[in-house]
Amino acid sequence: MTRLQYILRELRSNLWIKPSIMGLSAAVWVSIAYSFAELIPEKFQYGVKRDILLNLLGILASTMLTVATFSVSAMVGAFGAVSNSATPRATRIVMADRSSQNALTSFLCAFIYAIVALVALSILEYGNGGRLLLFAAYVVIVVWVLVSFVRWVDRISNLGRMGDTLERVEEACDESFSSPQIMGTFGAKPAEGEAPEGVEIYPESIGYLLNVDVAELHEIAEKLGATIRLHERPGAFLDKRDSLAVVFGGEKPDEASLKKIKGAFQTGDTRRLGTDPRFGLVLFSEIAARALSPAVNDPGTAIAVLGIQIRLLEKWSCQVRAGQDDRYANVQVPALCAEDLMDDAFTAISRDGAAIFEVGCRLHKGLSILSRLGNPELTQAAIRHSKLALEQSDQAVCAESHRTILRQLAEKVAA
Repeated sequence: MTRLQYILRELRSNLWIKPSIMGLSAAVWVSIAYSFAELIPEKFQYGVKRDILLNLLGILASTMLTVATFSVSAMVGAFGAVSNSATPRATRIVMADRSSQNALTSFLCAFIYAIVALVALSILEYGNGGRLLLFAAYVVIVVWVLVSFVRWVDRISNLGRMGDTLERVEEACDESFSSPQIMGTFGAKPAEGEAPEGVEIYPESIGYLLNVDVAELHEIAEKLGATIRLHERPGAFLDKRDSLAVVFGGEKPDEASLKKIKGAFQTGDTRRLGTDPRFGLVLFSEIAARALSPAVNDPGTAIAVLGIQIRLLEKWSCQVRAGQDDRYANVQVPALCAEDLMDDAFTAISRDGAAIFEVGCRLHKGLSILSRLGNPELTQAAIRHSKLALEQSDQAVCAESHRTILRQLAEKVAA
């Protein structure tokens, strides 16, 4: 995605963005009510008494302060539950839940509007038209708050629970795994073979590669008559000596062009799910690993995670069969590797669930499904992970009859 799209996506996931925008809008409406009150025809200027409006706004301000405080406390508790029961990396995804953001936005917007309107009404002389506009906004906000509160009561009962967390993470992953650009090469040509020699591009800081503006790189390469080949995809951890990309063919880029090329790469301290689908599989793997730990001992969650991972990998296989979108012909990007995806998804589960017969059965059945999707790379990776899981379960499962069943399931994967 472009740099602007990436920035907007990151901002949208923050809790403070929507409340800030709507709170500012509420304050602007108070100014509009004072400035344009005279434009309202007299026949619509119903007499809204100043004292009544002050009382209504005072009730709204005091009530919304309490409700907003309660909602923030509930959300913080839910986020803590997600961190403790699932994985801390999933907290950011749950924080981006739109229902929670909309509820918090309505409460804070109502509080900000009531405070600003109270101050303005106490200092300035609003006429009948101005008080009518203030009262109209009050009615709209109260209706909005009531609807949001009813929806919030239903939402908070599930927020932070394991089932809801898995659903939220799957929805976030589904957005990436259903995108041909993200699952492919971001609209660029696949990078194949050895990288040619050219001008190497290095990161300016140590961290994860979060996003690449392929469209901007294409424009730069087109002006230079060159090709830009990426060495890594978003999600890779790099230091200042790891090359991000190489520019070869055409004109040699000058300082200005090199600066623009480096600006097309965004790096950070933590991975992001939007352009890094492998991170989604890592999240599910971490959730399953915690569920399989002796302290939790919840194989049911691990089995649910396996089902989600199978569905996501099946979507990736469908995107691969659909073909690549190479509209940015002057840029080359490495394609996703089936081995890497399978390692991210199943390595921890096969290790930590080796002694649990139910988990082993579901793992081999899932791998059998993946091996029959018609993707040779995925089939080979499924066979390898089936052999690895069988080797671990042979040493961990106590009952010989269970080991026999697991061997039979593993044979179906390789068949």
